[in-house]
Amino acid sequence: MDLNKEILNKVQDVLTSATDEDKRVLTQVLNGLQSKHNGEYKTYITSFMKTSIQESGEQLEMSIPITPFLSNSVDIVHGGFTATLADTAMGTLVNRRIPENLVAVTSEMKLNYIAPGVGEALRCEATILHLGSKTSVTECKIYNDVGTLVAAASGSFYLIPR
Repeated sequence: MDLNKEILNKVQDVLTSATDEDKRVLTQVLNGLQSKHNGEYKTYITSFMKTSIQESGEQLEMSIPITPFLSNSVDIVHGGFTATLADTAMGTLVNRRIPENLVAVTSEMKLNYIAPGVGEALRCEATILHLGSKTSVTECKIYNDVGTLVAAASGSFYLIPR
């Protein structure tokens, strides 16, 4: 069977018994794939998470809407997505501050979960503490839409040739 038919068959099978939430998640995944394909995002995970970025001075702010796609079994944002938001925001900030012939890759990250990831959105504020020629040290704080501190992280990044 060709891949297009296989995908269409799976989608049709899912839709026959899908809840409205299942359909919203499937729509989010398909929209994410389309956004990545259209060049709106560089990675699948940022397109699936629907990230948005703003920079202000030395700080980068990355936000994501809280959707069923991100939920764990107790209806809060899965800790792995919270960690991905922190890592992505810090890494994006470093990569925007280094020469184009280099790329920053995570070498270490420490994350403290403080409150449940609930509400309408998560907002991550990342700053660079140190930017050297071979490494960078960053930190970030993640808040929900009512300003509750959800998590705090620090990260180290190696700067390697692109």
